[in-house]
Amino acid sequence: MNRTIAPKYTKAQSLDIEFPHKIELSNGISLYHLSEVQDDTVKLDIVWDAGSKYQEKPLVASFTNKLLLAGTTDLNAQQISEKFDFLGGYIAHDIDKDQAGVTLYGLNDKISDIFNVFNEAFADAVFPETEIEKLVEIKKNNYKVSQEKVSTLCHKEFNKHIFGTQTAYGRVAELKDFDNLNINDLKNYYQYYLNTKPVLFLVGKVSNQFIEQLNNWTKTIGQKKISLPNQAFIQKQGKVVIHKKDAIQSAIRIGKLLFTKTHPDYYKFQVLNTILGGYFGSRLMANIREDKGYTYGIGSGLSVLEDAGYFFVSTEVAKDVTDLTIKEIYNEIEKLQTQLVSDQELEKVKNYLLGEFLRQSDGPIAIMENYKNIYFNNLSENYYSDFIKAVHSVTPKQLQDIAIKHLNKNTMLEVVAGNV
Repeated sequence: MNRTIAPKYTKAQSLDIEFPHKIELSNGISLYHLSEVQDDTVKLDIVWDAGSKYQEKPLVASFTNKLLLAGTTDLNAQQISEKFDFLGGYIAHDIDKDQAGVTLYGLNDKISDIFNVFNEAFADAVFPETEIEKLVEIKKNNYKVSQEKVSTLCHKEFNKHIFGTQTAYGRVAELKDFDNLNINDLKNYYQYYLNTKPVLFLVGKVSNQFIEQLNNWTKTIGQKKISLPNQAFIQKQGKVVIHKKDAIQSAIRIGKLLFTKTHPDYYKFQVLNTILGGYFGSRLMANIREDKGYTYGIGSGLSVLEDAGYFFVSTEVAKDVTDLTIKEIYNEIEKLQTQLVSDQELEKVKNYLLGEFLRQSDGPIAIMENYKNIYFNNLSENYYSDFIKAVHSVTPKQLQDIAIKHLNKNTMLEVVAGNV
């Protein structure tokens, strides 16, 4: 096999994707179920609109989520954990700016018992002071360590200025916020979980009795739908420098507010971004890593949240090549605006994107993750088919137009953290 020759590019124009079956449970709560699996494993995601954008004090949302199952009136955190272990179950907690939830893993003959343990801990969550203090100490120390890293300082400052510090997305936690947390904050935020509707995503072969068990549980959950006022994002433009004495590297983050996945330019921009910095063979990697040797890694991306999306380029370099790196980043963007992408390069990127999509759709758990993307971003069920068609059909001229339209240097926020 000659590994210098890329695989032949084939133009399949559509893809049949198996979507989960929707089951309406009590209180108008939806369960999305994929049952066609090859083994006895089960994964259940329970997701609420309880992300950090709903909190009134920093850190409250993440601490509430992490300590949901940390103690009841009769059981401490270790006893709850031992119950899960005895049943071969595993619990994961997850939170971002928009959603928060828990994931239950187990075998199908034990999943009912695992869910009972979860519900016992969830319904009687007391948020023990000792567990709060322990977690505060751990997170506080992690925060102090991370604040010594230029990458953390850069990312934090970028986040503040890309959204605006007065918005829920733009507010960031400070060290003092750890000491301001108290048990009442967590108990109050816990009401989001009790009083608002979650959505459930289930992968695995389970009995009808387990579905009925979930249905009975949802009778105990509230059905409120929490909504926030529309956030008015005001992005700063120009350069922001965060000085870090004695830092030997600089962290660089350049970007701008852009759009969500429902925007008509989203598909084409994903192709453009992949060419620029979205994979290991990208132009930024070829120039700044391979040719110039300024960095071990550089990339670009489009991060999409529920209410906004933003484009970014991110890297860390030696402090003496900071300005040269920034110059080369803008040079690569300018090339996309002034020179057409070659057919050969575009074909390679199309092949990569379609291959990545197939890889990320391998297996029922991956398919459910793809569906969650559709669900939480309010996308059409044709989203992935439309993505494939858009990748096939995009032209070099269209990519140039997208670059001119959306990557104007004068609209960018540029953040540098380091000894500069």
